[in-house]
Amino acid sequence: MKKIFVLLVTILALVVPARAEIMAMQPNVKLGIGERPAVMFVKLHNKGAATRLVSAASPDFERIELHAHKKNPYGMMRMVKVDAFQVPANGMLALKPGGHHLMLFGFKGKKDDTVAVTLQFADGQTISVRAAPSQRDKMHHHGH
Repeated sequence: MKKIFVLLVTILALVVPARAEIMAMQPNVKLGIGERPAVMFVKLHNKGAATRLVSAASPDFERIELHAHKKNPYGMMRMVKVDAFQVPANGMLALKPGGHHLMLFGFKGKKDDTVAVTLQFADGQTISVRAAPSQRDKMHHHGH
């Protein structure tokens, strides 16, 4: 009986793919100045298999896009919309200023309300991240 149990566990380990185990840390939402979009930064700690962050949604915003910085043919860094961010196995993805980040368009809430953002991963996992938004500093805004 013990051999059958070990055999079944081994087969299940081969059939059931490993899954990412993601925790969101230090979420930070900065509201846009005027009509400009808000931006979200967060550290995603993955204690499991590699996956990709493929989308984000929130009842507090009309739409959310994944953005990254890429060099244009002239060597200048430009922000561009991307389809996904790689989340390494047993590693960290930091959404941060000057790097990967979320652009949040059409804020529907009040400045002092906590917002909820649901992150969707390629393996089917979702996590909800809550943050109290702050106003972006006029001197250091995130240009788009």
